[in-house]
Amino acid sequence: MTFLDILGFADLVHEAPAAEVDHILDLIAKTAGLPLDAEGSGTTALQFSDSVIRARVVGSESIYDALLEEIQELATAQWMLIGAGVLIRGGTTVGNVSMADRRAFGPAFVRAYRLESTLAGSPRIVIDPSVIADLSAHIRSRPVAERRTLIGDLRDHIRQGDDGVWFVDFINSARVVNGSEVVLKALVEIREFIVAEARKYNSSPSVLPKYLWLVRYLNQTLRRSFPANPELRIRKNEVPASDEFLKPRALIPRDRI
Repeated sequence: MTFLDILGFADLVHEAPAAEVDHILDLIAKTAGLPLDAEGSGTTALQFSDSVIRARVVGSESIYDALLEEIQELATAQWMLIGAGVLIRGGTTVGNVSMADRRAFGPAFVRAYRLESTLAGSPRIVIDPSVIADLSAHIRSRPVAERRTLIGDLRDHIRQGDDGVWFVDFINSARVVNGSEVVLKALVEIREFIVAEARKYNSSPSVLPKYLWLVRYLNQTLRRSFPANPELRIRKNEVPASDEFLKPRALIPRDRI
């Protein structure tokens, strides 16, 4: 069960032409949403205003397999949306939810909404900490030879944040699915988008932190997955508020911003 929300949608409705709002809603419908009870998809989705609710049935497959599929689809949606200048935030959990007659309710729906609204904070899709515990237990129950593969496949698409919360690692997931060359080409424009928006909202205490998180996430991803492309990192002179000068030296990586 996943709850997704477009960031900054209220401001967009007030400032942008109706055609642009429609275009963005179409984008999120095509990337993160599916028609209700889409045949063969295994996923039910509902869209209302700027939010999307997704529910995937866990049948004979394990929770691990179902969650990995959901995370891969979410990563693809987030990658495509940020390429279009649209930021989303969300929460993913496992549990009971009812989605019929264009209604959604149940404990998993409430949990996913609370994850998005209280834990995500930044433009990231967080994974319920209790689900991470369940995944760990599932992996430990498998033969030793299988564990490394299961962990590796999962870590291609998720990452643990500085706050200890795991989230969808959409850039690295895109690299795994599409290849480094394709992703690097797109990152040039995404980088410029992040820098421009961070400068635009430099004096906004509510919006700027979202872009500072993206600066840090992008730079960390480049260090980890694209070490040969340091020129794409966002420097402190481009976004001065991202300067890590005041952090304890032991916590500042050598190739800091």
